[in-house]
Amino acid sequence: MFVTKLLLLCGVAAGAFYVGTDLAAATLLYPGYDYTAQQVSELSAIGAPSRPFWMAMGYPYTLLTLAFGAGIWRAAAGRTWLKLASVLVLLFGLNGFLWGYMAPMHMRGTEFTQTDDLHIAFAVAAVLLMIAFMSAGALALGRGFRVFSAATVGAMLVAGATVSTRIADIAANRPTPWMGLVERVSVYAPMIWMAAFALLLIRQIGARPGRTEPRQSTASAA
Repeated sequence: MFVTKLLLLCGVAAGAFYVGTDLAAATLLYPGYDYTAQQVSELSAIGAPSRPFWMAMGYPYTLLTLAFGAGIWRAAAGRTWLKLASVLVLLFGLNGFLWGYMAPMHMRGTEFTQTDDLHIAFAVAAVLLMIAFMSAGALALGRGFRVFSAATVGAMLVAGATVSTRIADIAANRPTPWMGLVERVSVYAPMIWMAAFALLLIRQIGARPGRTEPRQSTASAA
């Protein structure tokens, strides 16, 4: 039980670590970077002064995400939707790690290449994986969490769709006011969901003393 709770807490830690990495790279390591107008991916772009730091921080973030996925599996106790959510979170963690190495974008104002096209492909994969693991997690838990999950997915998709309309402006190094904040809605929303999901599973475990893992009640499955 203790190990499972610890692994689940990694879902909370992963989001906090990512936000901290984003803030540190944007404010301390990239002179001239505009947090409100520039995308998160620009912090790991080829040639960006913050790229070495961002890539180094990718290791602990990925480990935290993978640990969270393992915690979901241990907490599943035979529940198919939770097992599916676990696998999808693990794939999401691996996708994010490979993304920075295999498909980095280029800095604004430089020529875009095949890696920029791959960057978009990895981004689409990340979005699909996030929608999938949030849907699986929502189906495993109660109606209230399903509403929260639907709202989270909706906010993420609206923000992501808005940013996608400015890709040409980014490539041409044209101003993209407020796009940094808008994109961070689509990035931070799943982090908040992961933290809420982790804490809910931990609460389920704690509510059943004497059991190794939680077992979903009929009421919560409704």
